[in-house]
Amino acid sequence: MLALLTRLLIFISALWLVRRLLEAIFGGSHIDRQAASRRAAGENKGKRMVKDPVCGMYMDPRLALHLENRDGSFFFCSDECRRRFLAGS
Repeated sequence: MLALLTRLLIFISALWLVRRLLEAIFGGSHIDRQAASRRAAGENKGKRMVKDPVCGMYMDPRLALHLENRDGSFFFCSDECRRRFLAGS
């Protein structure tokens, strides 16, 4: 049993060491590189979040329900929030 635990500990240590070496060589984690490449490509440029006036939830305007009336432009997370807004107006 002790030999098995020792082998497992050596294996885990080796994996940790390989990961550290790869991070040192390639400059960080995979997620950090993806975020940097998106920023460099300008994917986040011009994106904004909109706030639902009923529940206060922030969301991407492409996914929100949009309502324009004489009071302005409003975005809603759901049809229920839109109905509650219209009922309160």
